[in-house]
Amino acid sequence: MIGHPDRGVGRVRALPAVPSDTTLSLRAGEWATGGNVVGVTQVDVRTVRVGGSPEGVAGWVWVRGHNLECRWPWVACAREWCVRVAVRAEALYDALAR
Repeated sequence: MIGHPDRGVGRVRALPAVPSDTTLSLRAGEWATGGNVVGVTQVDVRTVRVGGSPEGVAGWVWVRGHNLECRWPWVACAREWCVRVAVRAEALYDALAR
C-alpha cells in the first residue's frame, strides 16, 4: 500500500524537472500501480508528463508515459500515454541520477 510510513512518506523536496521523453528506471518499492500496489520489480518508463499525486497520498507523484517497447516499429503505440505509475517523489531524484 502506498503512503505507508515505512515507504519514506514525510517531508518531500520540490519535485525535480523531468523533461518529456526521459527514461526513468524505477526500482522495486519506488513505484506503485494505480491500485496502490507497490511494485516488486524494476520498471522503465519513458516519460510524457510528471505531476499530480494520488488522492490522499502524500509524498508520491503520478508519472505518465510509455514502456520502452512502445517505440518498437511493430508496437507503434498511438496513445498519448499508456503507463501511469505513482512514484515516491524522492525516488525521482535517484532515478534521474542513474
